[in-house]
Amino acid sequence: MISGILTSILLLTFIGLWAWAWSRRRRADFSEAANIPLEDDSRPFPEDKP
Repeated sequence: MISGILTSILLLTFIGLWAWAWSRRRRADFSEAANIPLEDDSRPFPEDKP
C-alpha cells in the first residue's frame, strides 16, 4: 500500500517537473542557459581587473 502511494507521489512529482521545464514561460530562460557554452570566454570578468 505504501509503495503504491510513494510511486504515485513520485510520478506526480516527475510529471509536474516535466511540465514546468517545458512550459512556455521557462522557454526563454532555458534557451539562454543553453547558449552559455557557446559564449565568448575571452572577455575579462569584472573582478579580474588588473
